[in-house]
Amino acid sequence: MQNVAAYFCLIFGSMLLLGAFAKLLSKNFYTLHVFVRKFSILDLEFPDSSLELTTYIRGIFLLPKELSTRSLRSLKTYLYLDFLFIPLAYGSLFLLCLLIANKFTFLGHYIFLILAWLQLIPVVCDAGKNFFLLKKIRPDAKVSREGTHKAYLALERIKWLVALVAAVFSLSALFYFWVTGKYSVSSFRFLIIVIIEIAVFFILRKVFAKGSKIDLEKYQNIGN
Repeated sequence: MQNVAAYFCLIFGSMLLLGAFAKLLSKNFYTLHVFVRKFSILDLEFPDSSLELTTYIRGIFLLPKELSTRSLRSLKTYLYLDFLFIPLAYGSLFLLCLLIANKFTFLGHYIFLILAWLQLIPVVCDAGKNFFLLKKIRPDAKVSREGTHKAYLALERIKWLVALVAAVFSLSALFYFWVTGKYSVSSFRFLIIVIIEIAVFFILRKVFAKGSKIDLEKYQNIGN
């Protein structure tokens, strides 16, 4: 299982590195929604209505050309990059669940095996979200039908639910092994690697956060 642990460290570290770069791209998400404002990918994943999602997208094209081009390029790059992030994120959860499954016998073993293979569901849901948004990003974006919008939101909820359940169960199991002393000394080196990867991730996020900021005040008369 040490090979699985090594693969987990590699995939987990790659996911964090890609995630840090994706965070840098998300700093350039701007739209004209009542006024010029920033938005996040979560605003697109969980809009209150189909109309709100369409308003966010149309608003990007209503911005001044420089800001519109910057926002549009960043959003599309983010979504295309997410196709690489998806197998890394859910692959990490898959391998972590496999590692934990092999620490249990019978019931616990099968629970974590099921959680591992269930990660195929968020892979499909997340990829579907990206295809949907990439197709929808256009100046004349149409408001989706109510049924389509509900299906979109359902896929997002399923994605997050399956992934979060696996993550919470895995972290709880790891805490249990730590408290009861049911871990091997050789696993410490993998723990150290993961801690270093997480530390590098937060350092990169802090460095990227220091990038140039756009003064939105000069754009606030656009929506009037």
